[in-house]
Amino acid sequence: MISSSDPLASSNETTPTIQETFKEKSPLFKEFVEKLDTFQTPEEKIAHGLRFMRSSISQEGSPHFREFWEARRAVLPLFRENLNPAIRSNLWNEYVELTVEARRLKEILEEQSSFAMEQIDLAINALVEDLSHFEELLNASGDVQFLETSHTIQEKSGTYNQIQKELNLLNTLASRLNSLRKEIIKTDMRIRFKTKFFRRLSQLGDDIFPKRKELIEKISQEFEKDVEDFMSQQFQDQEILGGSYYALREEIKALQAAAKIFTLSSGAFTRTRLKLSECWDKVKHSEKEYRKEIHEKRQASFEKREYFQIKIDALKNQGLDWEGLNREIQGVLIEMRSVSLARDDVRYLRSELDVLRSPYIAVQEQKAQELKDLEKEKFKEKQERVKEVKKRMEEALRNAENMALEILEAEYKELQIAVKGVDVGRMEKQQLERSLRPLRDWIVEKKEQSLLNLSEDDKKILDNLRMVLSQRKERRQEIKKQIEVYRKALGGSSLDFEKAMHYQELIEQEKESLEKVDAAIEEMDQKIAELDL
Repeated sequence: MISSSDPLASSNETTPTIQETFKEKSPLFKEFVEKLDTFQTPEEKIAHGLRFMRSSISQEGSPHFREFWEARRAVLPLFRENLNPAIRSNLWNEYVELTVEARRLKEILEEQSSFAMEQIDLAINALVEDLSHFEELLNASGDVQFLETSHTIQEKSGTYNQIQKELNLLNTLASRLNSLRKEIIKTDMRIRFKTKFFRRLSQLGDDIFPKRKELIEKISQEFEKDVEDFMSQQFQDQEILGGSYYALREEIKALQAAAKIFTLSSGAFTRTRLKLSECWDKVKHSEKEYRKEIHEKRQASFEKREYFQIKIDALKNQGLDWEGLNREIQGVLIEMRSVSLARDDVRYLRSELDVLRSPYIAVQEQKAQELKDLEKEKFKEKQERVKEVKKRMEEALRNAENMALEILEAEYKELQIAVKGVDVGRMEKQQLERSLRPLRDWIVEKKEQSLLNLSEDDKKILDNLRMVLSQRKERRQEIKKQIEVYRKALGGSSLDFEKAMHYQELIEQEKESLEKVDAAIEEMDQKIAELDL
C-alpha cells in the first residue's frame, strides 16, 4: 500500500520529462501524456492524471490496467513538486483510493479469470473425452434426415448417411473447439495460461480437422459425380432426354436440398449449385416451349371443336329417329377420330352427343324398366303358384291318414299335374317332386291295407297277400333303380358342391323308403308262411 505521508517532500533530484520517460507506450497513454504536458501547474497535471486513472478502471469492458499503472507512475513524481499542502493532501488521498480500488478490482478480475480458466479446462477435458469415445458417439447418433428424397443419390444413401453422420459429429466437435478458442481469446488471463490452452486445443484440432477435411473431400467428390451423372442422363445441350418436367424439377430441388444438408467444400458447393441452376434453367426453358406448343395445339383443337359443334347443333333440329340419330352420331365420331383433338374437347363433344341421345335413351330405359317390372310380376306369380302347390301338399299329407283312397289318389294326380305346370328351375322342381313321395307312400299303404282287409277265404287272402308282396317287390325294384340313377349322377365329376349335396340327400331318402319296403316285404313273407302251414 502507498503511505499517506509525503515520501517525495525531500527529493531534490532532477527527473526526466514525462514524454522522455514513456516513449514506447500505447496510443491512449501517449495521448494522455501529450495532454498532461499542456497543463502549467502541478495541481492541474495531478488532477488530469487522476481523472485518466479513474477512467481507465471504470470504463465499460475490461479495465485498462496497463494504462492505469503507467499513469500512476507518471503522476507519482508530480507530488514532489511545490504544492499547496491542503490540495496535495486531498489529491494524495484520491491517489491512494484509486490505487486500492484498482488492486481490489484486479483481485476480483483474477478470481473471475481463474473461474473462467477452470470452466475452459473442464470444457477442453470434455472435448478430449468425447474424442476418445468417438465411435460410440457416432453409433449413438441418428441417421441424416432428408426433407426431400433424391432418386439420383438414393442408391448411395447408405454411403452418404455414414459419411455425413461422421461429419456432423466432427462439425460439432470443431464448433466446440472454435468456441473455446474464442472464449480463451476474450478471457483475461496470463499469456502463459492462454498459450497452454491454445497448445491443448491445437493438439485436439490435429485429431479433428484433418479427418474432417478428408471426409469433406470424399463426400464432395461423390456428390459432384452424382450431379454430373444426373446431368448426363437427363440433359444433352439444351434438350431434355427424358422424364417429366415436374419430376425433373423435384429431383433438382431434392439435390439442392441435399447439397445444403451435406458438408461440402466451398468449391464443390459452388460448382454443384451452378450446375443444378443450369439444369433448372434448361427445364424452365423446355417447359416454356412445351407449354407454347400445347397452347398452339389447344387453339387448333378448339377451332376443330367449333366445326364439330356446328354439326352437332344441326342434328338437334333434324327430328331423326333413334336409328337415324345413331348413324349420324357414329359418323361424327368416326370423323372426330380422324382429326387431332385435345382430350377436354373430345370429352366436351361426347357430352354434347350424349345430350342428343338422352331423350331416346330415357325412352329405352323406360321400356327396359317396364320389362323388368313385368319380369318381377311374373316371378312373383310363379312364387305364388309354388306356395299354393306346397300348401296343398302339406294339407294333403296332414289329412292323408283320414282320406279315402280314391280321394287321395285324385289329389295326388292333381298335385302331379300342378308340379309339372309350375315354371321353376330344375332343382326346385325336384324338391317339389320329392315332397310328393310321402303322399304316394300313403296311397301305396292304403292300397295294401285294403287288400289285407278283404273278407274272403284263406286262398283269396293268400292270393291277395301274394299280390301285395309282388307289388312291394316291384316297388323295391323301382326304389333300387332310382338309387342307382342318383348314384351315377352323384359320381359325375361336373357336379358342384350344392348339387352333390342335393343328390346325396335324395339317395338317403330313397334308402329310407327302401328300408320301409324291405320291412313290409319281410312282414308279408311271414304272413304267407303262416297261411302255408
